[in-house]
Amino acid sequence: MTIDLNVVLAVLSGLLFFGFVAFFAFLIYHQREVEPKEPRFTGAEIIEQHYAPGATVEQPTPYYVAPIPAAPDPLEISANLDKKIVIGGGMVFGFFALLGVYFFYLFVLRADASADPGRWRDRVAFSHQEEKLIERGRNLYANFCFDCHGKTGLGSADPSRKDLPGLPLNKPDFKYVTLMADPAKLKAAQDLITHTIERGRNKGPGQISMPAWSDKEGGSLNDEQIEQLVSFIMKGTDADWADVVTVRQHSQGTEDGHLPLEPNPPKPQAVSGAAAGQQLTVGNPQQPCITCHSFDPSKTSPIPQAPNLGRYGVEGPLNDENKRAKASGDADWLFKWVSNAPGIKPGIVMPAFSSKNGGQLSDDQIKAIVEYLNTLGK
Repeated sequence: MTIDLNVVLAVLSGLLFFGFVAFFAFLIYHQREVEPKEPRFTGAEIIEQHYAPGATVEQPTPYYVAPIPAAPDPLEISANLDKKIVIGGGMVFGFFALLGVYFFYLFVLRADASADPGRWRDRVAFSHQEEKLIERGRNLYANFCFDCHGKTGLGSADPSRKDLPGLPLNKPDFKYVTLMADPAKLKAAQDLITHTIERGRNKGPGQISMPAWSDKEGGSLNDEQIEQLVSFIMKGTDADWADVVTVRQHSQGTEDGHLPLEPNPPKPQAVSGAAAGQQLTVGNPQQPCITCHSFDPSKTSPIPQAPNLGRYGVEGPLNDENKRAKASGDADWLFKWVSNAPGIKPGIVMPAFSSKNGGQLSDDQIKAIVEYLNTLGK
């Protein structure tokens, strides 16, 4: 927690001022106690008059006579007065010293802040703002990211929760302290986290995709909230991550009056047939199919020699090899082509996709792609 210097100076000045007033009130009270009280006389006092050695005559005096008080010790009075003067002078000096510090802070340091806001922001002002960003980002994480990325942000890397679909966020590669020495890497990591939260991350069939969270992409978070999440991921400490569960304990929910304290990740939906084929081809910008082919009849393919597949269901096959295979009555001609095109037409750019031929797709996945291709254009 950052303590505002203004508050510290104000509190110290107030305490010193009230102490100063109390001290001088004590001085006034103490001085009155030291000085003896003069009694009030109501009648004539008897005095002794000495007429000769050993002989006295007592008689009333015609005037009032106040008894002479016993004089206090002059050395004691002097010593006490010196102490009071020193203490009072010290308090006066302290009061004006604090006043000077305050004006120095107000007119010198603040002026320096205006001249160099970056330096001041890093030292004082931005520190407080950053703490608020991290705190609010932690609260957002606890409410929106907890079920997929887990209690401490380890996601699928959490050895105790292998069922979490979210990628790890609490890792050194994303930490500001790790990246601050390299501005280029720092900006790249910040952009990656920001864009991923904004746009989401699509995965293949049978997996949980991350939704787009930006309100510009149909999500529920505005730009400021996304910035808060990024601040928490990059600058949150271990203590901040440990507080995620505490936040859920104090959030209204359905389990014992608070949100569930264990992640409950969504279950993948079973996708098959043409829908699964669509996810394998155009459902992810990183899929190899759309790296070469266009699936939009109005757009050319990224690679000129790769045919447009937007109307493949009504126009295919498109090359002589597949035309001959279809004409021969082979019902699996397209499956064989997607599985191992170089084995049918050596030298072709299209790679083999079947895992049996060194590719990355199973037979069921290739069948789903074939089913999807046969729907295009219909």
